[in-house]
Amino acid sequence: MDRNQVLREILSDEELCKKYNIKDVEKLTTNAPYFNKTIEVLSVIINENDNNLSDSQIYKKIKNIHNIG
Repeated sequence: MDRNQVLREILSDEELCKKYNIKDVEKLTTNAPYFNKTIEVLSVIINENDNNLSDSQIYKKIKNIHNIG
């Protein structure tokens, strides 16, 4: 399964889409630009996991996205 398919599979849940105001799941990709922070975070996790980064390295990237203390 490629990265985009993984993202679409995760977001195929109607409750998630409704909660995070995500529309048109079939057109989503793991490539920028992102129109939603939820999609951006999931894309970073999927992409960097596929690039064999460790969990702590992925966490640091997500932390930078949100400027978390």
